[in-house]
Amino acid sequence: MNHQPKREVELACSLLRELLVETRGLGRREFFRALGKAAAGWTLLSPLATLAAWADVKPVTYFTYGGAWKKAIMTAFADPFTKKTGIPVQYQEPYNFGKLVAMHEAHAQQIDAVTVSGMEVILAERHGMVTPLDWKLIDRSALSPAQLARPNVIGGAAQSMNACYSTQKWPGDDHPNSWADFWNVAKFPGRRALRRDPVWTIEAAVTADGVKDSEFYPIDIDRAFRSLDRIKPHIKTWWTDNSQSQQLMEEGEVDLIHMTNGRATQSILDHKAPFAFIWNGATYSGHGEGWFVPTGCPNPIGGMKFLDFVGRAEYQAVFARLLYYAPQNPKAIPLLDERLAKLMPSYPANEKIAHVVNYTWWADNVAKVQPRFEQWLQS
Repeated sequence: MNHQPKREVELACSLLRELLVETRGLGRREFFRALGKAAAGWTLLSPLATLAAWADVKPVTYFTYGGAWKKAIMTAFADPFTKKTGIPVQYQEPYNFGKLVAMHEAHAQQIDAVTVSGMEVILAERHGMVTPLDWKLIDRSALSPAQLARPNVIGGAAQSMNACYSTQKWPGDDHPNSWADFWNVAKFPGRRALRRDPVWTIEAAVTADGVKDSEFYPIDIDRAFRSLDRIKPHIKTWWTDNSQSQQLMEEGEVDLIHMTNGRATQSILDHKAPFAFIWNGATYSGHGEGWFVPTGCPNPIGGMKFLDFVGRAEYQAVFARLLYYAPQNPKAIPLLDERLAKLMPSYPANEKIAHVVNYTWWADNVAKVQPRFEQWLQS
């Protein structure tokens, strides 16, 4: 990297670290306000400081899910990036991996930076869609080796799918504490909800059936469906949308639910839903998810400069505080207050007892499993 921009980015990160420490314990809304107020006064984040150094005003186009995800991406990464470099970020939405592939195959790629799931990372690699990382534009020293688990991809946020239980129904120590307990309707009777998704739900079913991690893959799909057969009569709702899962939790419509850690954290911390996480055996995306620059994109240089921001601990910590998905850069964890850090799947104690998804196996098999899962649901 050019030494002058590198020093200025490091100064900006230093200011951000100070703010993260000073605002520990503040709720998401209060932190958002403090961040906005501080950013307005940080002259070091002004594009005037670096326009001459970067001299690139071509926009970076990011492919986003929209909604709360887009807002958090803008606040944590894109706005600071633009203020620092003078490079605007524009958005296409809603994100769809099939559309990303179609643009690639038509040699009409419109996206300069994208965040994708672990399975999609592998499929993108197989399609030749991932541009090699340019270490002249990306400061490798700011990254953890764990963020480089896949070639030419930088680890960003990570998520887990957790079972969560009602603390009103089980207020004491005798509460569900594993996927086996989720399946144990005799010991823990109650209303249950699972996600209508083969990857996450079959992973839970296999874990509930007692399969050890060392013997997990290749998944015995017949065994997985036998496990699902046992729980199916006891599922009140097969939810399909994250907001639906939050509604089920917050309105007390279920006692046990299978949820993404970010949405569950938001419901528990911000909306005071009386639920708690089960971390034992949580289905964890690990370091498979990440950011990359698509090949053939309009602005690969701008995309690489954007990737230099998104992997840094300070910006990942901001994202975690805004949307509650876990930073893959371990240096971000100490920048969170202890209560929030313990709700992150990348928190060391949680990571230690999680089950990490093998996305390569799923990339090879999801096309066969998906139709069987849908047929089973409708049978």
